[in-house]
Amino acid sequence: PELAKNNIRAMFDFQQPNGMIIDCIYVDPSENNYRDSKPPLAAWAVNEIYEQCHDEAFLLEMFPQLVAYYRWWYNERDHDGNHLCEFGSVDGTTEAAAWESGMDNAVRFDDAQMVQNGENAWSFNQESVDLNAYLAYENTLLRKFAKIIGKEFDDPNYGELTAQYFFDDERGFFFDRRLGSQEFVHEEGCEAYIPFWTQIATHHQMKQALPILTDTAKFSTYIPFPTLAADNPKYQSDGYWRGPIWLDQTYDAIKGLRNYGYADL
Repeated sequence: PELAKNNIRAMFDFQQPNGMIIDCIYVDPSENNYRDSKPPLAAWAVNEIYEQCHDEAFLLEMFPQLVAYYRWWYNERDHDGNHLCEFGSVDGTTEAAAWESGMDNAVRFDDAQMVQNGENAWSFNQESVDLNAYLAYENTLLRKFAKIIGKEFDDPNYGELTAQYFFDDERGFFFDRRLGSQEFVHEEGCEAYIPFWTQIATHHQMKQALPILTDTAKFSTYIPFPTLAADNPKYQSDGYWRGPIWLDQTYDAIKGLRNYGYADL
């Protein structure tokens, strides 16, 4: 547990004054990447450690930094102020914004463009389902930590809004949406696993998505849950985030199925 705690502390040692956690740090500081962040999983990581060792002092230590990072997203990555965030970058480049998503060359970002939110704050013109599902889970965990250590945290949880907004009832699946037009970005990808992993999706939404998740031409491949539906014309077996299986995404999908009562499947 101490090694795990120190890994998290190392990242938060480089937390910016506005709350941002930078993409990555190196032994050589000149290689550090300050251009973007990464999907918000910090409270989840702290919670995994807490569940192993129940160290309330660690929660107390990390809590203000976790809250600052959580709020950074809404301050710097919510272009239209509708409580639904976008991946983005500090330098206004689509490259760094894609890095911030953790899915560098994902098909869903092929047509995305940048919009400026403020000084050194840019967003994709695209609200992302995985990002907002992660944020809803972070909110839940921050509330849990606050109760344990006797702190106040009452920021609204937008999990229900996220589940409703990003789900296309006609197609029975979760998709990103464009800013302004609110048009769905109809690329079936692994970002749709996350509302099930974070348990913000409804059971009805899982039933609607199940035919797609279990389709052998899409996601129920020999090794299941690729990063892009296997029948997508842009699918590439060696395409990094355009098809290949990533262990964390497959875990998210399998855990999502278990969360909604499909352990046998």
